[in-house]
Amino acid sequence: MNTLKNKAEILDSFREDPDMMAILTIIRDLELKDSWLAAGSVRNFIWNLLSDKPSFDRETDVDVIFFDPDVSYEETLAIESKLREDFPQYQWELKNQVYMHQHSPHTSPYRNSCDAMSKYPERCTEVGLRLQADATLELFCSLWFGGYF
Repeated sequence: MNTLKNKAEILDSFREDPDMMAILTIIRDLELKDSWLAAGSVRNFIWNLLSDKPSFDRETDVDVIFFDPDVSYEETLAIESKLREDFPQYQWELKNQVYMHQHSPHTSPYRNSCDAMSKYPERCTEVGLRLQADATLELFCSLWFGGYF
């Protein structure tokens, strides 16, 4: 089994993967507010890397989240449809976290995307990654997930 020693090694692994960098670039170029590649997309990449499997898995959903009260549910669906049309090699799932608390009973509205990720029901998916305008990678880990690394 492969071992990663620190956050820098994780980020280097993402940076070295052409599919992940293509996906992160597409997400960044959408210019959606507070957008992240999140949940299973990031978790599965890390798990596969640690398990000595090919890191990127084309069968895994590409979970993209953002937080923008000015983008409606219908507009979110249209953006997702355009992603699927323009980049059919990936399994796009786009969710505006402004509305997602409604799918979790007894959950208050989220303040931002990181707040939403930190409340995912599966603790191991409380992780996100994004490509900044200056080409640096930012990794979000909840307290639980971040403690793993």
